[in-house]
Amino acid sequence: MQLNLSPDNDGMMSVEVNYTRYWGLRALPFDNVPDPRFYVCCSQHEAAHRWLSYGVQTGKGMLLLTGDIGCGKTLLSRRLIVGMAPTRYDVALVANPALSPSELLDEVLSQFGLEPVRSKAGRLQILNERLELNAQRGIHSVLIVDEAQSIEKNKGFEDLRLLTNFQLNDRFLMTIVLIGQPELRHRVAGIPQLNQRIAVRAHLGPFTAEETTLYIASRMGAATDRTDVFSKEAVVAIYEQSKGIGRLINALCDQCLFAGAIEHAVQVDDRLVRQVGQVK
Repeated sequence: MQLNLSPDNDGMMSVEVNYTRYWGLRALPFDNVPDPRFYVCCSQHEAAHRWLSYGVQTGKGMLLLTGDIGCGKTLLSRRLIVGMAPTRYDVALVANPALSPSELLDEVLSQFGLEPVRSKAGRLQILNERLELNAQRGIHSVLIVDEAQSIEKNKGFEDLRLLTNFQLNDRFLMTIVLIGQPELRHRVAGIPQLNQRIAVRAHLGPFTAEETTLYIASRMGAATDRTDVFSKEAVVAIYEQSKGIGRLINALCDQCLFAGAIEHAVQVDDRLVRQVGQVK
């Protein structure tokens, strides 16, 4: 363990613990970032991934993925993107669609690497040319809109729906994947013209107790060869405290590893989990 104690600018003692070295980790297994290396093949995530992959591969017009807060929607979208070979797919990702309708369309163009123009007709023409060129090259265009529930106005949804009108006689020129919190389903349901365009729907909820066990073991397995860092009792306590929500599991496991390194613990046990949980 690397433990550095040194005064900071206010004269206080700062503590830096390199817990990756203490636990023998190659990476931080529970960072709350959408790193596809730490995707876990839990049943509901795999089912959602299969349906979305099917929708993309068969060129459906519009797909919908919803999920509770912190349940891995963004990570699943990144795994979906990683699986799309650049030689077959042209992928644009809009990560923050909390924009006006015109700004949203500009962002779509930007993510496809296109320069925005002043008129809406000009924007649509440029985008259509890109999609047609991709189709001629045997490349399917995919637009992924994350946090889609934050789209400001229904007009933004309507503009996205109209993009599915870019099609040939036998197929769509672009697949649009809408990803968001459960309220996205209600917003989509409130726009019948949009709701009818959804070809594939998937939803992610909290992990079960069994999925939580697999999740922790899999993420640790991606970072270390050790299989005994978290005791069975610790995993049960983590599930009880997190309610199976991936983001909360990550935060709790990360803090337990940090606290365990400080305490020179041999293993993260349920006592440590409870101790960390009380501090939060």
